[in-house]
Amino acid sequence: MKRIFKILSILMVATLASCSSGGTGLSGTMPLGGKEYPAIFVKSGYYFDKASLSETVLGDMLSKVEEVEKPANMGTVELPDLKSITLTKNKKIEVDSTMIEAELEKEVDGETSYTPVKTKRAAQNKDKVKIDFKGYVNGEELEGGSGEDFDLVLGSGQFIPGFEEQVVGHLAGKRFRINVTFPENYDPSLAGKPAVFEIVIKSIEEPVTPEVNEEFVKKHSKNGSTTVEQYKEEVKQRIEKRNEFNENQNIAYQLADKLFEGAKIEPTEEALAWQFSAMVSSTNKQVEQNGSNFATMVAQSGQTIRSVYDEIKNAVPQVVQSTMLMDEITKKYGKNISETDVMTWFDNMSEALGFGNQVTYEDYKNNMGYENLKSYVEQEVALLNASKECKIEEVEEEVK
Repeated sequence: MKRIFKILSILMVATLASCSSGGTGLSGTMPLGGKEYPAIFVKSGYYFDKASLSETVLGDMLSKVEEVEKPANMGTVELPDLKSITLTKNKKIEVDSTMIEAELEKEVDGETSYTPVKTKRAAQNKDKVKIDFKGYVNGEELEGGSGEDFDLVLGSGQFIPGFEEQVVGHLAGKRFRINVTFPENYDPSLAGKPAVFEIVIKSIEEPVTPEVNEEFVKKHSKNGSTTVEQYKEEVKQRIEKRNEFNENQNIAYQLADKLFEGAKIEPTEEALAWQFSAMVSSTNKQVEQNGSNFATMVAQSGQTIRSVYDEIKNAVPQVVQSTMLMDEITKKYGKNISETDVMTWFDNMSEALGFGNQVTYEDYKNNMGYENLKSYVEQEVALLNASKECKIEEVEEEVK
């Protein structure tokens, strides 16, 4: 899953920049700090460090930065020999009945409801209990280690190892203590330390899970399945598509990473100024939507305006190089993408990331902007096409 988010974040930065509608075209010079500089560098904010500006003036000037026009000459990109690049892919796993049943179990769990236990019995794994708890370390109450009326599904892993397991077997209304040890990778102040928790179970509810039958199939099928067997075949195809999407993302990420390492990318200074203006103006739009401004945002972060300015400017070269690289890859290996292709990509992505029905295509498109989303898909397709010229080795998938 981390691979998916990483490729999305790397390529989306390049997409959003390369899909920009542009801004103000500039020529000539403008004064800054008593000197004349090319207008694009002043208007973009890229040369504000050339003048002695107070925090107040710098913040005011940055809050007024708008994206300048993307220069026609961004610089040069020399790609490495793709045949010299080796990528790895996981060996294809055949989807078996165990995987299908596990997928169905996830769907069933997603619709599980809870009802009070009908007989007096101890808490069991998968029950939902309402508890009061208070933790102690070295006999002293643990700050932030207590709660009241906390709903906990036993076995869900919400608490540290050993906590939920020791709640199992206790009756409601009885106060008891458990002993646990904080994991070594926990907060350094608590890592590896033993602790005692006082717990009272206030209520116990048992899970009610739906049966996988024709009614269940009718509710969940996207392909018109009417029987359980038909739906199992649909689930199998869904897993196969998800695996393929994940593998494509893996290949695209690897290649983008290796291309960035091996390519010779030399942006023009005008390209750097444009990228800086794009990043600052995007920040301005976001904070304005929240009724704030650049200076206020920085003040709330506890940083100085000068330090934030420097952080953005230092990040510009890598971002603009990513933009130029993806522009070059798309030009050489891309193809025309239809909205149907974009919708198919979204469906596969939604399935791979487990969005389900939480995010619709229209919502996603409206949030991203169709042209931005389309260009991102074009870039991914271009990377996958380019990967065909690389050496690809199959490896056993790491078991997690």
